[in-house]
Amino acid sequence: MGCSQVFIILTFLLVFRLHTIQCVSRIKFTNLQCVALDKPFADFAYCKLKALSRDKVALSLRFKLLQVPVNNMSLNVESFKKYNGYRPFLVNVTTNFCDFMRHKKRIAFLDIMFQFLEKYSNINHTCPFDHDIIVDKLILMPKYFSLLPVPAGEYRVKIVVGAYNDWKAVVNVFAQIWE
Repeated sequence: MGCSQVFIILTFLLVFRLHTIQCVSRIKFTNLQCVALDKPFADFAYCKLKALSRDKVALSLRFKLLQVPVNNMSLNVESFKKYNGYRPFLVNVTTNFCDFMRHKKRIAFLDIMFQFLEKYSNINHTCPFDHDIIVDKLILMPKYFSLLPVPAGEYRVKIVVGAYNDWKAVVNVFAQIWE
């Protein structure tokens, strides 16, 4: 590949990147569903959205761990975009959460997600977890998505949390992005 071809590709990527950044000008949560799959192990104390204004919605949840400490956690994150129903879009990652928290840069999408999630939660350390998992008043901002190619539309992010090789909870977060 010659220098001119590399230049053309880099120019295209830069223009696409700038367009992507401009695409996400407004974003908000539209729905939230939390399901505990193993209630003797853990359950949700609350899982709610609160409208702060027309374009601002805050997400809060508390996942009560009833059998602590938890030393082995798994995480599956999958994103969907709405096209005649929700279709898989961009990401489907399953990882050992304890390893991820030690080496966040290995999975770029989750690293970007946790950079803004850590400010609103107590999920800021590696295993073991011996306390409730709390996310308090998380508000989506367009700047959080400047590194991701996310066009306008309706989205669902499905987060499945497991411990000791068994899925324990599912959280579906719905959001809308528009220009």
